[in-house]
Amino acid sequence: MSTKSVMSAVSAPLAQPAASPAKHEAALSSASAAFGLAAAIAILFNTLLAWVKDAYDPLNTAMARLTGHHWITHGLLDLAVFVVLGAVFLRNGIAARTSPNQLALQIVGAVILGGAGLAAWFVLV
Repeated sequence: MSTKSVMSAVSAPLAQPAASPAKHEAALSSASAAFGLAAAIAILFNTLLAWVKDAYDPLNTAMARLTGHHWITHGLLDLAVFVVLGAVFLRNGIAARTSPNQLALQIVGAVILGGAGLAAWFVLV
C-alpha cells in the first residue's frame, strides 16, 4: 500500500463535516423507553414510601410483618412498581415518544430528587 493511499484512507474520515448530535442520537427500543420511564417513577415512589413508612409506624410494622423486615417489603414494592409500570407503558406505547436524552434527564432528575428527598428526610426528621 502506498503512502498516498494510506494518507487518504486516514484523512477521509477526518475531512467529513461533523454531524449534528441529533443524527447520532440512538433510538430507544419501546421496551427501553417503557422501563426507563418506569425506573424514574419507581425511584420517586421509593422516596415517597420511605417517607410514609417512617412517618406512619403502623405501615412500617405491617410491612415488617409481611416479609420479616420492612426493607424487604419496601424493595418488593419498588420492584412491583417498576415491573407493572414498565409493562403498562410498553403495552400502551406511552414512553415510545420519549427521546433518549429526555429519558436520561428524567432518570437523572428522579435520582437527584429522590436522593435529595431521602437526605433531607433523614437530616430533618
